[in-house]
Amino acid sequence: MENLTPRGTRDFLPEDMILFNQLVNTIRKTYEKYGFVPLNTPVFENLEILTKKGGGGDEVKKEIYDFKDKSGRELGLRFDLTVPSARVVANNTSMKMPFKRYCIDKVWRYNRPGKGRFREFWQSDIDVYGVKEVTAEAECIACTSEALMNIGFKDFMIIVNDREVLDEIIRDVGVPKEKIVNVFRAIDKLDKIGVEGVEKELKKLDLRERTIKKILELMNISGTFKAVLKRIKKKYPNNEGLKRLEELYRLLKFYDLQDRIVFNLSLVRGLEYYTGPVFEIKSTNKEYGSLGGGGRYDNLLKIYGKKDIPAIGFSIGIERLFSLMKEKKLIEKKKSLTQVFVASTNKKMLDEAIILSQTLRQAGIITEHDLMNKSLSKQFEYASNKKILFVIIVGEKDMKQNKVVVKNMISGKEEKMFLADVINYLKENLGISS
Repeated sequence: MENLTPRGTRDFLPEDMILFNQLVNTIRKTYEKYGFVPLNTPVFENLEILTKKGGGGDEVKKEIYDFKDKSGRELGLRFDLTVPSARVVANNTSMKMPFKRYCIDKVWRYNRPGKGRFREFWQSDIDVYGVKEVTAEAECIACTSEALMNIGFKDFMIIVNDREVLDEIIRDVGVPKEKIVNVFRAIDKLDKIGVEGVEKELKKLDLRERTIKKILELMNISGTFKAVLKRIKKKYPNNEGLKRLEELYRLLKFYDLQDRIVFNLSLVRGLEYYTGPVFEIKSTNKEYGSLGGGGRYDNLLKIYGKKDIPAIGFSIGIERLFSLMKEKKLIEKKKSLTQVFVASTNKKMLDEAIILSQTLRQAGIITEHDLMNKSLSKQFEYASNKKILFVIIVGEKDMKQNKVVVKNMISGKEEKMFLADVINYLKENLGISS
């Protein structure tokens, strides 16, 4: 049958959605462990909010799903979670600083989706507002890294750079001030179009051959943090961006993350609103590439309000991470969340099955019962297919004695017990605390 979902979207069937929710819940718990609080915004914004100078930039404008409502208002689906969040914080002057927020939700970008990418996709964001020091960057990097490790994913590295570092170097090799943003955009496309593609983009900017050659050489400067820092610091000893990165690297020692840090001058982050340190998490599986990224965007909030508030954020691309986790089998596949199935031996026992199911649910046990008057064998087949751990058989003779049969579907062991003992038995075997 023809797939009727719009291009760049997909359905999450129950088996995938169960795993996806487990992934999201683990990330959410990690964010909250670091003191981040939830903030959500509408899925669409006034178009001018998304397209204001310094926000999305010209490249993102092309990717915005924009439309007019029935009153002719120009609107757009959010392309990230940062811009709407910045709007909220900029216009709520009573917020105490630092303000640490997280958001896990959908965003939309009209582009050509590659492997593991979609036009409608989930992002997972943390942001810190009101902090100028790189302590905020260190905490965001540490929190995001711990979230990944908490879901069992350890195959990643953290690439760092600073827009101020690159800005000084780009000027030094002969790029005019008015063309710096366009050069950044070209460099940011490196992973998509390769070195030759970047070279073609740079040539369109009418730069000198010598300047283009120098820029391409810069893109190859990558390695351990100390090695790259030493190389660049010789020529630019007073660069403020280098000083920030040096302090950030020092702080990451206390989070046990220094060994994951790679300094790469080709890391730009394409959005114009970044002003200082930028970073990206990359899978060591090159097929998947970037899993998330972020950076400092100190100038963005004054575009949306009167306050000039420093800000920094880190976003995880959950769709791509989810695909990689499934491939590596780092999350257990489940067909159901149900722990217990109450099977009735005949239609007469339906009422008793419902009463027992409700009793178990009120005790915190995830329970289903037969809704279709199936035979006992079909009820067992259903429970087995959904990998439900326990089946309770409600029969006429046993119920007269206030007893039921409890079957462990893994071991096959059956036990007859009083109804009064069922809840404690199940909690003990399911690991549910009273």
